[in-house]
Amino acid sequence: MISDPVRTDQPAEAYRLLRLFSEKSCARREELGADAAEKLLELELVYPGLSGELCVRSMVRLAMNAIKWGCDPRRVSAYLSWRDFEAFVAEALAEAGYEVFRNLRFGVRRREFDVLAVSVPSSLGVAVDCKHWSPRHSSGRIREVSLAHMGKVREFLDHCGYVVIDYPVLRRVRELLGVVVTLSESLRGSVGGVGVVPIYYFGDFVRNLRYYAEELKLSVLKNPCYIG
Repeated sequence: MISDPVRTDQPAEAYRLLRLFSEKSCARREELGADAAEKLLELELVYPGLSGELCVRSMVRLAMNAIKWGCDPRRVSAYLSWRDFEAFVAEALAEAGYEVFRNLRFGVRRREFDVLAVSVPSSLGVAVDCKHWSPRHSSGRIREVSLAHMGKVREFLDHCGYVVIDYPVLRRVRELLGVVVTLSESLRGSVGGVGVVPIYYFGDFVRNLRYYAEELKLSVLKNPCYIG
């Protein structure tokens, strides 16, 4: 079924596979169905287990393929754990050509970015806070998190002289902006200069980052440690 891009039941089958692999990492071939098992193997999304079952290589990869098959990214993300959600965001940035660092810690208080991505050609960095929340989460809470994230971005730049010792590529970042990625669409746009981006729109946001930074009036902060 998955191999046929025009089948109307393709998203439904992809949701079934996501649900199945979110509950357990391996499944019997008869649970998957012959066509689905064959296609998953062809795409290298699964590998054979010791007892002949098929085990998912990466929930993130499966989720990204589900979106290609016509699934809603918001619904797809609901099948991911918070760690999977971070990896989903990191992989989207990597596919857009960014060098990506996950769970980067800095400062005496050991603050942390879920994802920090750097584009050397554009001298642009993106500090991302991933919030794997229910779509019902309040806009007030998202505003609170966004403002706190901007404070963290500013603190990071204040400590850049220490951070670049371990991450010298950050010297190639002229500008840095902050983004909060959520499952929710209760709020999107800009809060305190931070981009609030529902996962549904994240791919487009990354591909057109400069445009959205200007359009949404995001705070694009200068990196004092930039040396070109």
